[in-house]
Amino acid sequence: AQRYGCSALIIYSDPEDYAPSGTLVYPNGPSLPPYGLQRGSLLQSQGDPLTNGVPSLDGVFRESYSSVMASEAVPSIPVQPIGYGDAIYFMSQLDVIAVPNHWIGGLNVNYYHIWQSDNNTNQTFIQVNNYQEQRTIYDVIGTIYGKVEPDQMVILGNHRDPWVFGAVDPNSGTAVLQEMARAFGTLRTKGWRPGRSI
Repeated sequence: AQRYGCSALIIYSDPEDYAPSGTLVYPNGPSLPPYGLQRGSLLQSQGDPLTNGVPSLDGVFRESYSSVMASEAVPSIPVQPIGYGDAIYFMSQLDVIAVPNHWIGGLNVNYYHIWQSDNNTNQTFIQVNNYQEQRTIYDVIGTIYGKVEPDQMVILGNHRDPWVFGAVDPNSGTAVLQEMARAFGTLRTKGWRPGRSI
């Protein structure tokens, strides 16, 4: 979108993929409801884009954000996800240039176009209130060394990413990991050690 001069990009998850016909949507079923949207990333690199390929530690050289945007590793235009219930209003405004058949989704609207005609004066505005900040994050790591094969590792983990609520994002995984840590701690107080390192 940015290569073709767009000032912003609005994306949605089509019901063809996330709420196929005949499936129930949340809270009555597992499929994405009309107001649901996906959170994710358009990042085109691994890890911190400012320190691509190396750990983002103090003292490591960092690229400027403007140079990372110029390399298209991160978008230089705002990208806003919306639910397909909202997308229907935007898609219904597009009335020129039909899309290829494999782009046709599951919305019940004649939205299979990618351009707005000249006599269509409707406009869409996106207001962005984001701040680019460098923040310090911490990983909590615990190790119990194995008794028999300490160089053999059993790795237990859970994602602790900073999306919205951070560590509580994957509640079930966090609960299991915390309970395992508690149980292993109780066993260690009784002299137990695993065969392999955990």
